[in-house]
Amino acid sequence: MEKTDFETAASSLRAKLVDMARFYLSDLPEAEDVAQETMLKLWILRDRIDPKQGLFPLAAAIARNLCIDRLRRFKARPQEPLAGHDVPGRMQDAQTRMEEAENAAWMHDALRRIPDRYRAVLRMRQVEGLDTSEIARLIGTSENAVRILLSRARQQMMELLNQRKD
Repeated sequence: MEKTDFETAASSLRAKLVDMARFYLSDLPEAEDVAQETMLKLWILRDRIDPKQGLFPLAAAIARNLCIDRLRRFKARPQEPLAGHDVPGRMQDAQTRMEEAENAAWMHDALRRIPDRYRAVLRMRQVEGLDTSEIARLIGTSENAVRILLSRARQQMMELLNQRKD
């Protein structure tokens, strides 16, 4: 891959890597460090990257592995940020804010309780908007296996929701 091609592709890639790393690490400075380290590794490998395949699949794999290494090192658990619960200046009564905080805490806990592989696949599909073929390529499995993982992840989340209702 030529230097100019790499620079063009890398400019839009960094923000995606920060978002992906933030999902795993739940810490913006750590996520930015992972994104930066990923970009450095990609720069070193740029001569061996096939421009037809693009940077994202390789970058996502590198970033994911760096996140996993950090999690193992720090024994931290990833948390899923919930959109809409951090909106400043939103006029709500105390009851609504309390309910939203309780729901957000429950969702964080529920996501922590499902296996890491399910959580990662669910995140890639629901938050990042990747299709099953892209997810399969990223995690190194078949599309059918991705569909099964998504189904099981959703089923476990529904079971947890039903337990909450009881």
